[in-house]
Amino acid sequence: MKRKFAAFDIDGTIARSALFFQVVDQLISDGHLPSEARSELDSKYEKYLKREHENAFREYSQLSVDVLFENMHEIKVVDYKKAVDAVIAKSSSYVYTYTRDLVKKLKGQGYFIIALSGSENYAVKEFTKQFGFDLSIGETYHERDGKLTGEAEVVFKNKDILLKKYIKEHDLVYADSFAVGDTLSDTKMLGLVENPIAFNPDKKLFEYAKERGWKIVVERKNVIYELEPENGNFILA
Repeated sequence: MKRKFAAFDIDGTIARSALFFQVVDQLISDGHLPSEARSELDSKYEKYLKREHENAFREYSQLSVDVLFENMHEIKVVDYKKAVDAVIAKSSSYVYTYTRDLVKKLKGQGYFIIALSGSENYAVKEFTKQFGFDLSIGETYHERDGKLTGEAEVVFKNKDILLKKYIKEHDLVYADSFAVGDTLSDTKMLGLVENPIAFNPDKKLFEYAKERGWKIVVERKNVIYELEPENGNFILA
């Protein structure tokens, strides 16, 4: 029997803090990435916290990527997985209420639940175990002789392509489908479903969602604001 589906981004959408950044920090703590990288990352993150300029978070993100991939070939797979396990044990329950409850609700209604993330595949699968996702896909880091090579199969740019593939493979239907994302890179995935939700969106996704009349949800402290499009405006649901 054909099933409805819901697709979720993970970082900043379910997990409060991106898995990727946590794993990089753990690898530094474990001595598998240069210790001096932490001060550089902290400096970039401080600029983001102070909102010094619009691209501060992007610069922090890019530096995190550079630090990992420039040194990845020195990291053993077993050490990488130990770092992931430490992150999962420490913070996997730090999640957003809205998306956690939405996953539970839709799963209870028989939806096929999919995770598509720009974080690494092992980390994504370990994180999503607690929610009972039917399919969890992250980026694949290539391995050789027990070490990471520094090469990866990218997911975040191809979420729509992958989603179409899995819809066909698992005999899913678009009717009443859901997708949840928080950045502009999620727009193609969101555009495929009947119920797109921009959750805690960045500025570019916020503007994109407004133009298209997509639902916008903001979770702040212990309050959830659901903004529904109505006659060209948004109202608080």
